[in-house]
Amino acid sequence: MFQKKHILVIDDDEKLRKLLKSFLFGQGYLVDTSEDTHTARIKMSNILYDLIILDVMLPRESGISFAEKCKNIINIPILMLSAMSEVEDRIKGLKTGVDEYLCKPFEPEELLLRIENIIKRRTVLNIEANSIILGDCIFNSKEHILTFKENKIKLTFNESKVLFHLYKNSNIAVKREDLANILKISHRSVDVIIKRLREKINKIPNHQNLLLTSRGIGYKMEIETL
Repeated sequence: MFQKKHILVIDDDEKLRKLLKSFLFGQGYLVDTSEDTHTARIKMSNILYDLIILDVMLPRESGISFAEKCKNIINIPILMLSAMSEVEDRIKGLKTGVDEYLCKPFEPEELLLRIENIIKRRTVLNIEANSIILGDCIFNSKEHILTFKENKIKLTFNESKVLFHLYKNSNIAVKREDLANILKISHRSVDVIIKRLREKINKIPNHQNLLLTSRGIGYKMEIETL
């Protein structure tokens, strides 16, 4: 029975990716894999993962660099893997803000226990894995809630969907027609949803950047991206 937790494994070792996917799938997890951070970003733009298993040594961009950027943008727990077992290497990895650091080679059972511990800690601390950091607020697309400081802003399903789609296409103008097709509503209704969203978030600093109008095109969100 699936535990309804979705894990992304980022490692350039194809054999290890397959082994981890098979093992974790057998433990009830949904698992996707990526060979580098580029393909990982593409998958992360469409799926909100519950956990990332990240190798340190990756082609083109290191796992440490990716983890630092990731932690500043989206609140997903990271378990870092590395063949480097020196204390200095572990400290460097942990300084990026990753939740766990595991040296290769490792026993599958130990990996499983660390994954379970991360998930338990997140539950106890009531931290929403899969929450997206949007400037000064946190967006939970599953609960349809924007949190600013201790204030929770409840969104409708369509408002949440518009916000998430703009986030997936950060810094790129999204056509009004595309939003209308996604929601199966009229172009005019899209404008109404945007207006209501702006009214709800007008007390959030720099809220204008979350819902910018692109003349003759539609709307876009301007935020720092991975």
